[in-house]
Amino acid sequence: VSKELEGNFFFYIKFNSVIKAAEDCALQYMNFMNVIFAAQKQNILIDACVLDSDSGLLQQACDITGGLYLKIPQKVALTQYLLWVFLPDSEQRSQLVLPPSAHVDYRAACFCHRNLIEIGYVCSVCLSIFCNFSPICTTCETAFKIQLPQMVKPKKKKLKQAT
Repeated sequence: VSKELEGNFFFYIKFNSVIKAAEDCALQYMNFMNVIFAAQKQNILIDACVLDSDSGLLQQACDITGGLYLKIPQKVALTQYLLWVFLPDSEQRSQLVLPPSAHVDYRAACFCHRNLIEIGYVCSVCLSIFCNFSPICTTCETAFKIQLPQMVKPKKKKLKQAT
């Protein structure tokens, strides 16, 4: 939110805070991803200031929306990180030397068990992700046609004719 004061001065109020009080919960993965994509569509940056263990979901949120993800190396320096890294807006950040981006874990949560998986099956209709194959999507109930491998008949050997 920005407001114009007397003259050409602006002040900015920023409320894109993410507070992480517990470990990531795969049960909330899909809801959280919907929030991330809605923020991306509205050009809202999501920043994450992490004090304890890393969060794959917050890493994805920051990467997708163009925000910053930073695990604070020293808790005594929290105030400095909040003021110098997270307070500036996106225009001001482009002029700063910020800490490097962390590697983002892009594993998805399966819709059946809500477990994070690296390789899975995707419904071609609703894009639901599953860890095990099923001929019917449990989300949109689409039935998939399964092509079984064709049985190849063995070729008959030609008999050599004696001359």
